[in-house]
Amino acid sequence: MKNYDFIVLGAGLAGLSFGYKMSKAGYSVLLLEKEDTVGGLSRTFEHDGFKFDLCAHRFHSSNKDLLDEVLRLPGIKWNEYSQKSRIFMFDKYLKYPFELQNLLRAMPITESFVSGLSFGYNLLKKQLIKKRIVSYKDWFEFYFGHKLYTIMCLPYTSKIWKIDPSLLSADWAGQRFQGVKIKELMKKIMRKISKLDFSSYSLEDEELAPDGGKFYYPETGIQELPDSLAKLILTSNSEIKTNIVLNKINDQNKEVCYKENGSVNFAKANKALINTIPLHTFYNLCTRKNKDIEKCLNELKYMDIVFVYLFLNKKNISNDHWLYFSDKDIIFNRSVEFRNWSKKMVRDDKTAICLDITCYEGDGVWKMKDEDIAERSINDAIKVRLISKSDVFDSKVIRLKNAYPFYDLGYKEKLLNVVNFFEKTGSTYCLGRTGIFNYNNADNSIEVGFELARKLIDGKRSTMFGYVSKYISY
Repeated sequence: MKNYDFIVLGAGLAGLSFGYKMSKAGYSVLLLEKEDTVGGLSRTFEHDGFKFDLCAHRFHSSNKDLLDEVLRLPGIKWNEYSQKSRIFMFDKYLKYPFELQNLLRAMPITESFVSGLSFGYNLLKKQLIKKRIVSYKDWFEFYFGHKLYTIMCLPYTSKIWKIDPSLLSADWAGQRFQGVKIKELMKKIMRKISKLDFSSYSLEDEELAPDGGKFYYPETGIQELPDSLAKLILTSNSEIKTNIVLNKINDQNKEVCYKENGSVNFAKANKALINTIPLHTFYNLCTRKNKDIEKCLNELKYMDIVFVYLFLNKKNISNDHWLYFSDKDIIFNRSVEFRNWSKKMVRDDKTAICLDITCYEGDGVWKMKDEDIAERSINDAIKVRLISKSDVFDSKVIRLKNAYPFYDLGYKEKLLNVVNFFEKTGSTYCLGRTGIFNYNNADNSIEVGFELARKLIDGKRSTMFGYVSKYISY
């Protein structure tokens, strides 16, 4: 059995960030990854001369110190962009995030009139009546009113999560609108609401969406970021192993049994195990069992994604970074065009798009054959005037399990029980989107990895709701 100071299960951004900080501080770290490369959700693939991510992962942060440190990481050529995205509604492409007067002008006149009245009435009502916000529906109605909730929130949110937003925790709003200062946004809306908006609704429109902000993206794909962290880890007395199969975990003794190239290996962490793999997977591998924890885990679930990549004989489709589709009859939720992220991602005068479809393993979409999902996606993309069928010369389908933690109304108490079960002795810590069941972005994953490392270096015990709480709206 080989000994290390820390063993990290999973080599996504959170695990790599933790490993980088700990190895830099002189600790030995072993990272075990099931895939053939590091990065987790932040990976870049290649196909016939094209590069593409699992959707696309921008990097931005309101934490200036974190931003500066990440932008200085070696081996990454960052490009800076101003976010541009739109949503397809009312048979038009509207600026997104919504600019309210732009939305109201796109609606049928009666819908626009009722929405405006509802918005104004809600502004007055919330000054007089204090409403307890429990669900995502509560949150959205509190700021925008019921009518706009039915237009701006209900269709897209229920399409993504396959459930009514009244059954989603309000914590989802804290993640969905992370970094958005709601009071300032409302003031902007009020200043603009009386103005006419004559912007175009076509895909050729160059105007930026409001409050989009700038972000950074590596020249050859997001893979540059985890690769840089991995190289820094490997300059110390630490190791990263890929194509690993985990067999058994003794979390109290901090021992891991895993298979590498067909041979069984054992490793022990002298200080702690760091778990970034899905909580259910981690528990199932652990020798320690508890029926109450199993009950909690059975009621916590992740959502899966099917990614459909279309390769097109066309220089570009639009100049947007994201396009969103709320119509439930359109199979995909979003479209990302990789040429708009970096011209190094495509070849010749061609482009590629990624269409993502949320689902659950075992449901109708997940069971569809790859060719059937691709064909349905092509037909729906034609319906929304995104592509022409003659432009498509190839397609690829990738399925990803455990992509999004699902925040139902009671998830928090169950999650706290599970994490406390693992973390209460100090032998194990949970980290990352799947390991902590927290819908975080790339910057959050890196930030919490850095923060956990700092706390452990300083000798401070840190539990889940200690270092993640500021990223969730409680």
